[in-house]
Formats: sequence, structure tokens, C-alpha cells
Amino acid sequence: MNKPAFSLLFALFFAIPPAQAIEQVLPGQLQQIEALQRRAENLAFGELGSNNYHLAKARVWLDLAASEYHERDNSGILSAAISQAETLLDALEKKRADIGMDTPLQVPGSEAVRPDLLNQIATLKKHEKFPCAQRPIAEAEVHLVWAGHEFFEYGMSHAESYMRSVENLIYEAKVAIDNCVAAPTLLPLEKITLSGDALFEFDKATLNPAALWRLDNLADSIKAVTQMEEVVLVGHTDRFGNPEKNQILSEKRAESIKKYLAGKGIPEDKMHTKGTGSSQPVVQCPTKQSREKQIACLQPNRRVEIILRGTK
Repeated sequence: MNKPAFSLLFALFFAIPPAQAIEQVLPGQLQQIEALQRRAENLAFGELGSNNYHLAKARVWLDLAASEYHERDNSGILSAAISQAETLLDALEKKRADIGMDTPLQVPGSEAVRPDLLNQIATLKKHEKFPCAQRPIAEAEVHLVWAGHEFFEYGMSHAESYMRSVENLIYEAKVAIDNCVAAPTLLPLEKITLSGDALFEFDKATLNPAALWRLDNLADSIKAVTQMEEVVLVGHTDRFGNPEKNQILSEKRAESIKKYLAGKGIPEDKMHTKGTGSSQPVVQCPTKQSREKQIACLQPNRRVEIILRGTK
């Protein structure tokens, strides 16, 4: 066999298709994303609070990274998003006071889009009442990068919904600034975790009648907090199933609990819901086990977290 023919066979035999190469890299990146998400949650539940500008940016970068992980993205934006989030979280945990306010708009795999929206965000960041709107402003910045990524990959038809998200966040920021008044910082007073398996049937969002006493007790606990100003309900699922369906399921479960608590006298305007799908597990389980054993092992991940916030 001549050398060129041998080289060709060697290349064909040892070449790894792009999809397989990505598959080998991504699990490690998923672990990194989940570890960073847990660090972000710890900061949000602490004195920093979820409205902090830099923390809000870090969390959206992680949402972007998780989404592109499940999309098996290889444009470079996945690594860039992880890097941006990690840099911000490192600085926040070290309580640095010199964290920059700039957001890179042209990261790998993204293009600059809608300069008009960028100008609006820049104006809001300079507003004297910026602290009242820092979360939606931060989210708008990263969502604009996300829109640029969708434009880069699929064109305007895919990017439009992300641009509307930026427009909505800018509107939310403007409303927050218009309604801005001096208010005490809301701190987490208590965090309660309820098992999703106890409250719902597997893969369902309808409350189990036999478990309603748990929510009755929760309602009593909330009413007993005299300084309570906000109740945050966060739904979580395990990793089984389609990521998009899991995201929707986690949101619906949080909404089901909100509706029940409202019927028990908890003010609806004090309650806010969020779904994280399977992006924030508390346990990892071997994938070589039977499906039944994996479902049992992953039970702690199927949960609803209730954060009570108030003034201290």
C-alpha cells in the first residue's frame, strides 16, 4: 500500500464525526454549567439577592449555555457563555467592587443586532434610578447577545422572538424606573423544599389530593412570617424526557402551587413562579442503572423550592 492510500485509510478510520466529538466534550461542560448554577443560586439566596445586576447577567449567560448545550452547539458561544458567567460569579463571591458593566456583544457564534435596543439599554444603565431596574437591564443585555446568536445560526426568523424578549425586558426596566421608590432590601428569610413526587404524579402538574395537607402547612408557615414580602416558587424536574417539556412542566408545577396557595389566602401579587427544568440537579445518578433505579435515585431533583423573602 502506498503512503497516500495508507494516510487516507488512517484518517477515515480514526476520524471522529463532528457530532461525536461534541458529544465527548459536552458532558464536562454540562457539569460545569450545573456547578455554576448552584453557585449562582447560593448568591441569590444570600444577602446579594436575585436582583443584583452582575448576578442576573451571570444567570442568563448560564441559561444561554444550558440551552446551547442541549442544542449541541459548536459555534463557540457555549464556551463563551460559560466563561462570562464564571468570571462574574468569581468576582461576586470575592465581593469585588470593580466589576465592569460592559457586556460583550460579539462573542463567538453571535452577531451584533438591533443597535437601537443596545442604545436604549445603554441609556437605562446611566439612569439615576438604575438600581431599581438592574435585573431586567442585565437580562436584556445578554438576551441581545442570544438574539445575535440565533441570527448568526438561523437568520432573522429565529432571532425575532429573542429580540421581542429584549424589548419586553427594556419595557419592564422602564416601568421599574418609573415606579422606583426607596425600599428596604428583600432578604431570604426561609427556604423550604417540597418533594415533587409527594405533590404530583410522575410527569404531571396536577396536584395530588392526598398531599394537599403539605401545602396547607406551607400556607400556615407563610402566614406566620410577619415580615414576609415575597414568595418565590421554583419548580425543578429530573433529566428524563425532552428538556423543553421539562422546562414547561417545572413552570406548570410552580404555577399549580401558586394557585393553591392563593386559594388559601396568600396574596397572589406576593408570589412569583419560575421553572428551571432539569438544569439545577441536587444529585447525579449513574446512567447505567435500570430506568426504574434511575428514577428512584433522581427523586431529590424533582422538587419545588419555596423562598420566603422579607425585610430584616
